[in-house]
Amino acid sequence: MTKPVVVTNILSIDLEDWHQLVHRRLKNASSSPSANVDRQLETLLALLDEHKVKATFFTLGMLAEARPELVQRVANAGHEIASHGYAHRRVYQMTRREFHADTSRGKALLESITGQEVCGYRAAEFSITRPALWALEVLAELGFEYDSSIFPIHHRRYGIADFDPRPARYQLADRRSLIEIPLATQRRAGQNVPFSGGGYFRLWPLGTLVRGFERVNATGLPVTTYFHPYEFDPERLDALAGLDRPSLKQRVSGMRLNWHQNLGRNSLRVKLGELLQRFRFTTFREYLEGADLGESRTLFSAAGR
Repeated sequence: MTKPVVVTNILSIDLEDWHQLVHRRLKNASSSPSANVDRQLETLLALLDEHKVKATFFTLGMLAEARPELVQRVANAGHEIASHGYAHRRVYQMTRREFHADTSRGKALLESITGQEVCGYRAAEFSITRPALWALEVLAELGFEYDSSIFPIHHRRYGIADFDPRPARYQLADRRSLIEIPLATQRRAGQNVPFSGGGYFRLWPLGTLVRGFERVNATGLPVTTYFHPYEFDPERLDALAGLDRPSLKQRVSGMRLNWHQNLGRNSLRVKLGELLQRFRFTTFREYLEGADLGESRTLFSAAGR
């Protein structure tokens, strides 16, 4: 009898302060990280420690700059530190020069805090889309080994629906190469359906998530997941907290954000905890140490502006 193939999945966290990013959106102005991120990170790290699982933390540079002790704490716990850029700007809204500067700054900050090389990158809002594939060339120029920014789905803000879901090394136009590890999807009715983290994880029932993991793993592929510390906050998220006399427009936007981000959030810790017990998980770096990526593929892109 043939034994089932045991696949190790990839657990990743986008380490950012939701309140800081929301206040920037509502006020169109920068603000310091809130104290909420401490509570959120504490809850998440406790969950990972309980299940003896390590994750890759794609860490935002502007948070790391303001709170380097948070980054050091994550690294000291044995988790991998990777880059989420510096300012959380969508790649396709930047020029090539702006992206280079933002990404270089974020990488250098993390390496100065941890004293370790940063090998991985994830773009804000998965914003390496087809017109922005040139960003992979910039990542290779900056010395990154892998990227996990491409979501093989159709979405109004991100995604390349027909991108190959398999982890692979791509030869780029500048003769450099980069490994791309897309976010996981399920194939249903001829389309890629997302399920592997964030809001999808909050909304899908546990049974649906388990079957999704089983289907993807049965093909020999890992489920590449993504989460955020604020999704594990034991307290209710409030986008309007700390805003002085918000306008009507800000209140409406804040209420919409509150509804979206609090929906199903209390179920996330239980769901992820159950999956951490049922399936294997590791960091990107450890996954790549044992991965057979096959032959390199060719990926050419527009040069970017």
